[in-house]
Amino acid sequence: MSYIRNHWQGKHSLLWALWVNLVLVRALILLSDQLTLPPYVSERSDALAATVVYCLICHGIVFPWQIVGLLRTIRRHEGGVHADIWVWVAHIAIIGSLIFTLLSVIFSFQSLTPDKFVVENPLALEEARARQYSLKIGPDGRQVFVSGTLALGMTDKLSLLLEHNPKVTDIVLSSEGGHVYEGRGAAHLIRTHGLDTYVYGTCNSACATAFIGGKRRHMGRAAKLGFHQYGLELRFPIPLYDLKGEQEKEIEFYRQQGIAEPFLNEVFDASHEEIWYPTQKELLGAGIVHKIIDE
Repeated sequence: MSYIRNHWQGKHSLLWALWVNLVLVRALILLSDQLTLPPYVSERSDALAATVVYCLICHGIVFPWQIVGLLRTIRRHEGGVHADIWVWVAHIAIIGSLIFTLLSVIFSFQSLTPDKFVVENPLALEEARARQYSLKIGPDGRQVFVSGTLALGMTDKLSLLLEHNPKVTDIVLSSEGGHVYEGRGAAHLIRTHGLDTYVYGTCNSACATAFIGGKRRHMGRAAKLGFHQYGLELRFPIPLYDLKGEQEKEIEFYRQQGIAEPFLNEVFDASHEEIWYPTQKELLGAGIVHKIIDE
């Protein structure tokens, strides 16, 4: 209490009153003003009450104590060349602290608008991913139709679908590609269940990997299987993400599925921006496709 009283009465040195009691204390207060706002306080009524109390204490009580104490200290140190310089610095600091405090109050109450407290659906990301693909059971319960982008979570949903539909024997794929892990996961899932795979349209990249997981692999006469190098669609690269290593995993899986070595040597030659569509003759010769069929 004596410290607070001494500053209020202007008994501290000018430099201490300026840099510690005003600048340092005010900086700590302004840096902590976010603690009464979301996400630290999730309810708007609680945040509003906390902000009002915070402003009353830190700006309505502490701030006047800081300024009045510094002004009284200034009056005690007026006179002399060096003292006058620090007096000017102190006045500038007071003006600056007033400006920053006003901005802090404005920002705090702007952050208390109702739209800042809209509760986001924690499943929103998963639902957004699920909308990128479609999994449907055929009329006779023996086929699963997979279409769209193979987004994260697709393999888990496919696994659940197969568990609840034990009669499924075939999986029909139609996709421009998707996540590497999902294509590989789907391929292993298809192989584990001993499913036959079918493509009647386009099946690229990760979809082609899923297709190769089939026990018997069928292709429509107008269908296309596309292959290319893996890539990351990110603004900044991830240094530890080994794309080449991921491709090697696919090559080993393809080899286990009986794909010919000459095909494996060129399967990832096309750049990520390109797609290599082997002819149906090449696909049959390499063991990618077992049979060309009519839809």
